[in-house]
Amino acid sequence: MSIILSYIEKISFIPTEYTLSIAQTISAILFVGLLYGLARLISLFCNNMVMKIVERFQSDRWLHAMKNKHVFSALGMVTSALVALNTYNAFVTPEMPLFAQMMHKIVGMFCLFSFTWFITTFLNALDKLYGRNPNLPIRGLIQATKIVIFLATGLFFLSLVLGRRPMYIVTGLSALAAVFSLIFKDPILGFAAGIQLTTNNLIKIGDWITVESAGADGNIIDIGLTSVRVQNFDMTIVSIPTYDLISKPFKNWNGMFNAKARRIQRSLVIDVDTIRFLDKSMLTRLQKIDLLKDYLKNKESELEQFNESHNVKDHILNGRHLSNIGTFRKYAELYIASRPYVISDDPGFTLMVRQLPQTAQGLPLEIYCFLNTTVWVDYEHLQSDIFDHLFSVMPEFGLFAYQQPSGHNIAQGILELQQTKK
Repeated sequence: MSIILSYIEKISFIPTEYTLSIAQTISAILFVGLLYGLARLISLFCNNMVMKIVERFQSDRWLHAMKNKHVFSALGMVTSALVALNTYNAFVTPEMPLFAQMMHKIVGMFCLFSFTWFITTFLNALDKLYGRNPNLPIRGLIQATKIVIFLATGLFFLSLVLGRRPMYIVTGLSALAAVFSLIFKDPILGFAAGIQLTTNNLIKIGDWITVESAGADGNIIDIGLTSVRVQNFDMTIVSIPTYDLISKPFKNWNGMFNAKARRIQRSLVIDVDTIRFLDKSMLTRLQKIDLLKDYLKNKESELEQFNESHNVKDHILNGRHLSNIGTFRKYAELYIASRPYVISDDPGFTLMVRQLPQTAQGLPLEIYCFLNTTVWVDYEHLQSDIFDHLFSVMPEFGLFAYQQPSGHNIAQGILELQQTKK
């Protein structure tokens, strides 16, 4: 500082009363530039050293996680901040208290934000390693720790700027918080919810979401401080408080579009009175179906071997036999898997036809599979094609879907009964 001041005093056209201020300004600029250059050099050094270590230990998960989350860059900043903290006094002289105070605040902020960045990046690396681990789910704890760190950083930042002790600021803020929490309750809740929604990537403009409690089922068109606007598919617009998307459940369909697949989960309800074992005539007829040929051949051979090995005689219940419901279930599974628009070769997309618990209406047979389209109209057409076919072939297996009796059914039954009596 004294060197810079002596050079400025030699310049004749600069008034004497301004030399000290100019010297302080130049010193501050040089000091900040020096800090930035030092931070960049140390960060580059740390990154280069880490790259060499990572290349030697490629299987180390911790090194890779910390490199991807820039932990070592933040460590370089912390190192340069510690160097600045111990060297900035060399730029300050006792006769310049204003400059000393300014340098103290600059170095303090640099150290504060460096340590905050380092801790945050380390928590991000920890989240990458264990955030989704089912045996050690620590994502919630990490998020809570980040909130505490950000609040503490803001508190110490205000303390440096105002030149007051942190407890003094806490006392003043607590009084203001009581007033603001009543007057600005919705904006505060919306602001906090907005931070959680954006940092966790829960929603964005254009996402299709469903919020049953708000009657919303459509695309997000605006995300504000206190509300999120959704345009339903019937072109109505619903405004949802931002905080409700944190406190209440909602469904975001964005994952479906990213996977480029949409699920079918729908049941056929079978009339249990039509369920029975296959007789020879029906078995012979079903063996002509290409999809069932191999299945029936292998199954029939398996059942014959079992019945012979157990010397099954006298009664049908003593052995094992094919049923029409089981054969139809297998046919439905084979038919769905044979459709080109159904994902059947990826283990991540389940394909099955299963029985659900019996209800008063009958036995539900659930179709569970994924189509390789997310276009709504195409999805509905392809789903309808599958169920059109399954409803049409059910009588071939001696099965009928349950349907509650209507006036037409009752009238037809009475007419048949009268004809029978005649």
